Amino acid sequence: MGKIKYTYSHFGPFLFQSKVDKDITDFLLQEGEKAHTSHNSKLAGHIQNQIAYPENELKKFYSMFAPYIETYREGHCEFHNLIKSVPIHVGAVDLWINYMKSGDFNPLHTHGYDISFVIFLDVPKEIHQEAQDYEGTAYKPGSISFEYGQPSRPQWSRISLGYMPQAGDLFIFPALLQHWVAPFKSDVTRISVSGNLAITNKEEFPKGYF
Repeated sequence: MGKIKYTYSHFGPFLFQSKVDKDITDFLLQEGEKAHTSHNSKLAGHIQNQIAYPENELKKFYSMFAPYIETYREGHCEFHNLIKSVPIHVGAVDLWINYMKSGDFNPLHTHGYDISFVIFLDVPKEIHQEAQDYEGTAYKPGSISFEYGQPSRPQWSRISLGYMPQAGDLFIFPALLQHWVAPFKSDVTRISVSGNLAITNKEEFPKGYF
C-alpha cells in the first residue's frame, strides 16, 4: 500500500499573529503619553492605568492599521474555507493603552463587538528573564494566553495557547475568544494597546454567515 493521503479541517477560532511597523508602535507610544482619559470602568483588567486614546488619534491609527485588518480577513477566509464574495466593512469602536506594572493582571475575559486585537509596544527584558527563571507548569509571567473549548482525557484537542510577547507583536482574534494575561513581579512597566472593531455590513452577507 502506498502512502495514505489525507486532508484535515481547521476547527475553532482563527488567531492571527504578525508584527506591526515601527511607525505604528512609535505613534501609539507618543500619543499614549498624551492621553489622559481612564478606560478602566469598561475593562476587565486589574490594571491601574488603562487609558483611552482621543477620537482624532483613534481615527489616525485605524487608517494606518487598515492593511492588517484586510490581511486578517484574507487569512480568516482561508482558515475557515469561506468564499470572500462580499468585502468586509469594519468600524472602529475604541482604542486604549495599557501600562501594566508589577502585580497587575488581566483575568480570563472576552471583548465586545466582532474583532479585537492587541499590539505590544514595550516588553522589558526583566520580564523575559523572569519568565525564563519561572519553574512552574502554568504559562509564564507576563505571557498572554488564549483559551477555547473543553479539556479532554486523553488529549484530542489543544484548548489553550500561550505566548511570551516581544515589542511589535500583534494578535488579531474574534472578540469572543477568551484570553488572559499572567502577572509578573519585576519592577518595570509593560506597555500594550488594544482595540475593538464592529462589522458594519453584516446584512450584505448570506444568511448564517455570522
